[in-house]
Amino acid sequence: MKKGKKYKKSIAQSIFSKFMLLAWLCFIAFASFHAPSFLAQTPIFKVKEVIVEGNDKIDFHSVKEVVESLGKSILTLTEKNIQESLNKKFAGRVEKVRLNRELSTQGVKVHITIKERRPVAKLKLGASTYLVDAKGIIFKPMSDEGKGLTTITTYSLSALEKNFKGLYEGILSSGLPLRKVEIHKDKIVLLLKNKEVILPPIDMLPANISRRLKIIYNLKGEKVDLRFRRFILVRN
Repeated sequence: MKKGKKYKKSIAQSIFSKFMLLAWLCFIAFASFHAPSFLAQTPIFKVKEVIVEGNDKIDFHSVKEVVESLGKSILTLTEKNIQESLNKKFAGRVEKVRLNRELSTQGVKVHITIKERRPVAKLKLGASTYLVDAKGIIFKPMSDEGKGLTTITTYSLSALEKNFKGLYEGILSSGLPLRKVEIHKDKIVLLLKNKEVILPPIDMLPANISRRLKIIYNLKGEKVDLRFRRFILVRN
């Protein structure tokens, strides 16, 4: 009889323990689900001030609007979602965003440092003009941005993107007064101040092309063909 009572007591304790464990897990799940929402309403986590640095073409109010659209709580702000929102608004202009938070009992002071892409050339695609940075990233200009930059035209955007590093290091960064770079399937045509230079296709540019361009720049001749091992000068 005593053994039966002990057995029933053991079963009851086991059921009670499982019930308490289940209740605890339910509480943890509930708290985890609602905690972010609860904390977001807490004054200490609310954004009270936004400070923007490093921006050039992007104005302060646009950044502040993005912060407010993402939510007024610091829990909803990350460098990634700020950068993605700014690039959606400004067509890929932002290269990097750094976010720092300064906590206080009155709220959070948010410091946002923006690194905008710096154009190295203009890209003409049909009737539209874009800008390109040193990494080959294409983005839209703002107002009259891009004046004085070399203009690039291309038969294939994918060919340009794939080989942009060689084009930039060998040609665009050479310091020569380039007016235009025309990329054709079988050649590249450079229009300098007073000279036209013909180069091999964009995927076949030699490693020393920059040095060769500087050598021929002061040579007499209005047209220079560098597709072959020797210089071919043409005088009109």
